[in-house]
Amino acid sequence: MNQSKIKQMVEEYFRGQYIVEDFLGAGGFADVYLTRHKYLSDRRAMKINKEPLQPNTKVEGIFEEARLATLIRHQNVISIHDAGIISIFGQDKQGFFNFGGKKGNREEKYAYFIMEYVAGGDLWKYWKSFRNHNRLMPIIEVIDIMKQICIGLNVLHSNDPNKIIHRDLKPQNLMVEFDDGKPLIKITDFGLAKETATTMANVSVAGTPLYMAPECYKKKFSTMSDIYAVGVIFYQLLTNRFPFELDNYDMYDLFAGKPWENELELPSNYNSEVTQEIDDMVVKCLSMDPRQRYANAGELLDTLNHYMDNLGVDETTIIYTSQSSSSGSIYNSDQDDNQVETMQSIVTDDISETVEESLNRAFALAKQENKLKEAIEILERLIISDMYIREKYTYRLRLWKDEMPDRKLIDEAFKVYSENDSNYSLASTLLEEAIAYTPSLRDSYEGYIILWNDILSNLSKDHDLDKAVNSLEELINKNNEIKKEYEPILDTLKSRDIDTIEKESLKLRRKSNYNIENIFKASKLMEFIVLADENKKDKYSSKLSLWKRGLAM
Repeated sequence: MNQSKIKQMVEEYFRGQYIVEDFLGAGGFADVYLTRHKYLSDRRAMKINKEPLQPNTKVEGIFEEARLATLIRHQNVISIHDAGIISIFGQDKQGFFNFGGKKGNREEKYAYFIMEYVAGGDLWKYWKSFRNHNRLMPIIEVIDIMKQICIGLNVLHSNDPNKIIHRDLKPQNLMVEFDDGKPLIKITDFGLAKETATTMANVSVAGTPLYMAPECYKKKFSTMSDIYAVGVIFYQLLTNRFPFELDNYDMYDLFAGKPWENELELPSNYNSEVTQEIDDMVVKCLSMDPRQRYANAGELLDTLNHYMDNLGVDETTIIYTSQSSSSGSIYNSDQDDNQVETMQSIVTDDISETVEESLNRAFALAKQENKLKEAIEILERLIISDMYIREKYTYRLRLWKDEMPDRKLIDEAFKVYSENDSNYSLASTLLEEAIAYTPSLRDSYEGYIILWNDILSNLSKDHDLDKAVNSLEELINKNNEIKKEYEPILDTLKSRDIDTIEKESLKLRRKSNYNIENIFKASKLMEFIVLADENKKDKYSSKLSLWKRGLAM
């Protein structure tokens, strides 16, 4: 069934309660759509099986993913909100789906799952954003990501009364969103997960070859086989390579364990910042014998925590976002992306849209009322998949995702304004975003947008003091907030004489005795002459920045 038919089927079946907004990606057995709950305005991912259920299909097995996920409530594990079956009996003459059933019509049943939506993307895309630029992920970032994976996986492995084995752990099943400037990892896709009350479970072969432990080809899965997959991911993030070149072998070789007869190259051979302790952890995860690995995610987590403790680093002190330089260039990264079946691919609304177009769209949406959530989703996708966007705009995303983004944006706007060589355009944009989020702020801050973006910005370009003073006087007559601040110095500015304004500014500063009000008056006068005269800018720009922040000098 094509995407337009799926959209129609979903919206008719749920009677408009769920609106299908976009196609997110395809897996081996299901397609994933972005939906919006009509009444809650909540965006969710809806997974729908590609093929209808067969008459002999065991429904309990189809919904095992949902049942397992409902046992888990943790920030590192994706939540499932709902699941069910859509039954259709063809379409009527007008093209509407028939859900009630008519005698003689063939019934088709499609399983669906409604899940937590993570806008950013997956760990595969995040990793590729480094590899595409021949960069390695910083070690501290790798360790933190591996800790999060182990924390989420430990919730599965320690589930009581029965352990939960994921069986298909890989970067495409690890969703990423940015939380306070750092990637937050969420484990998803329990479609192949099984419960086991014993150490080993004999089940059908399933999974993704690159991340499958040798014993998995003999239908043996355990918490230790999940640990092997963790080891592959660990190796991949550290080196931009995979531990074994599986594409050089056919399926018979994999069943016979041929790739694992070769000696494993240590991660430190490809990344000089990898320590002996990290090498040891990865090697233990990737042991051929599952009994030589960590028994479960909890054991590996303890080792990672011990390593971090020895470094004197914890979650509250970790600072990254790839804004610092990574640990170096890769030596060789010629492995083909096609080695891995991509289960989900988060795309922009228009697949042909360039990064620049997407970025511009995000910032345009941020200036529109009730559109900040959409802006966040676009920017977060870009930050996950593009290293340069991440380096430049992660802090902006943090402002947008704050519990009180309007206050954060306003504070940042005045901070930008107070800096040396003020970026008036950025300061104005931040205020516009704050007003879009909380329109009632318009009366208080719209005047600053005009002052910064028009009057002061233009003065810095054309150095026309007379024009700037005239524009300021007009603004004072229209805006009470600007009137409070600038009317006391308007007469001095109306002299339109740079020397006079300079003398009055320095006079106010000298007699201020650290009086904040006088310091601010002095800074406002000085700002006009610094922007109007390049010579004055060279002389006073450093002082001006301090005065604008209310600091003496």
